[in-house]
Amino acid sequence: MSDLSVPSAVVQIGQKVVEAGHRSFLVGPALRDLLTGISPSHFELSTDASLSEILDCFPHGVLIKNRRDTVMVPSHAGSVDVNPFRGGARIESELAHRDFTINAIAYGIVDREWIDPHGGRADLGRGLIRAVRRARDRIDEDPIRALRAIRLAATRDWGLDPELEGALECARTALATIPREPVRRELIAILLSAGASQALAQLDRSRITAELAPGATPGSGAVVDRLPCDLELRLAGWLRGTHAGLVLQGLRFARPTIDRVESLLRYHHADDQINATNPAAAARFARRVGARDLIALIALREAEIESAGDRSEATRSALQVLRESLTWLRNFERTASGRNQLVISGADVMECLACEPGPHVGRAIDYLAECIRLNPTLNSPEALRELLRDWLDEPGHPD
Repeated sequence: MSDLSVPSAVVQIGQKVVEAGHRSFLVGPALRDLLTGISPSHFELSTDASLSEILDCFPHGVLIKNRRDTVMVPSHAGSVDVNPFRGGARIESELAHRDFTINAIAYGIVDREWIDPHGGRADLGRGLIRAVRRARDRIDEDPIRALRAIRLAATRDWGLDPELEGALECARTALATIPREPVRRELIAILLSAGASQALAQLDRSRITAELAPGATPGSGAVVDRLPCDLELRLAGWLRGTHAGLVLQGLRFARPTIDRVESLLRYHHADDQINATNPAAAARFARRVGARDLIALIALREAEIESAGDRSEATRSALQVLRESLTWLRNFERTASGRNQLVISGADVMECLACEPGPHVGRAIDYLAECIRLNPTLNSPEALRELLRDWLDEPGHPD
């Protein structure tokens, strides 16, 4: 591991800094990802140049003022953030301010020198997330690091160093004091990850769930893991038992997301309320909810039932009602769509059949809609009238 394959566009940016008389190192998550075979889309260079000197090198760079001033330089490999060292004139002082050892490695962009004062490469080889120096201090500096550690452990299948795991709870109340956007971003990544169950269980153990989503059902990760990778559906799976709307508002989720999660949770036990012997009521429920959310509700109930190991006959019957409602709704929507495409009207149908208004007209229109669904070329006035005459002449026709 004496050398590393860094995109040429990133190397060129680093070389420009070196040509101006400064040192330039690739650092942070991009370096970590390259070491584990992942192609990053965002890079970070750290240098002993000052912010003004960086801007002299890249006059078209974008100065971003945030918790840490940086110059963003676009490249063909992705955006490249160029930052001055923190805490001193040496790269080691910069690395001492990093969160985890696996992110506290530096690679000389020109001289290809490795700087790894905290053993990050060894931890990376072990799949271990360990804080730089004292874990409690790193979490106190930035509580979002607790969620980041949990997310990395879940998405990469890495382990947490015991000291770091013990310090996660320190972020519990402090998370409420930081901007919502990074908290929301980490939660979304956790919920959509393949390791959501592991991550949500860690949030429970660290008592962070109790702060972010008071009332959330313990062990909800087992339900979330069984759901499709649909953010709103997984939020609903996580937030059962909470005032979901208030939780999501507090996290600054968009209003359409909040509305759909609240709707899913409002109806998610509807299978307990629908009477299997009353298909009309089930049909009304299906039309009210809509096919998309009905599919989501079935997935949510199935996930709950599987995680609880509920195999009762009553549960199976209730779910079957929902599935039959979905089948009915799809047939209804398909027929309604076909009706809208017919080139003849209800009046035309009554004229062809020589009849008055009544249920038989609706049945005739449904028959024509199904015919053109199977063969769209039949959707002409002449062909449809011929179909009606054939339909009327069928043996045993009730009309």
